[in-house]
Amino acid sequence: MHTLMRLVAVAVLAVLLTLMIGPFGGVEAATNIWDKAAHFVAFGLFLWSFGVLFRRLPRLWAAILVIALGAAVEIVQGMVGRDASWGDLLADALGVAVALLLWAVWRRFEPRTAFQTSNTR
Repeated sequence: MHTLMRLVAVAVLAVLLTLMIGPFGGVEAATNIWDKAAHFVAFGLFLWSFGVLFRRLPRLWAAILVIALGAAVEIVQGMVGRDASWGDLLADALGVAVALLLWAVWRRFEPRTAFQTSNTR
């Protein structure tokens, strides 16, 4: 099961990065997907992927890395002829924040070590 989750996490990262950096700027217009909503969901999925792939990395550090990745994506988008946007970066950060909140609720606001010891009884 862990291997399957890791493979899914890698696939999510690869697909999302390809869509964000590749020459697919017209995809949102063709599918009527609101760009900011797509960034919001994508960066929640990025955080999930980082959590699966780097289990020992504290979630706050993972969140910081994912937001930094969002900034890097915006810079690269500006270099490849796509629109770089502060609004997209804000949507990225909000997606990460909501994903962190959902993770905290799922863990009942307990630190990872406390959660693991309380569930191993």
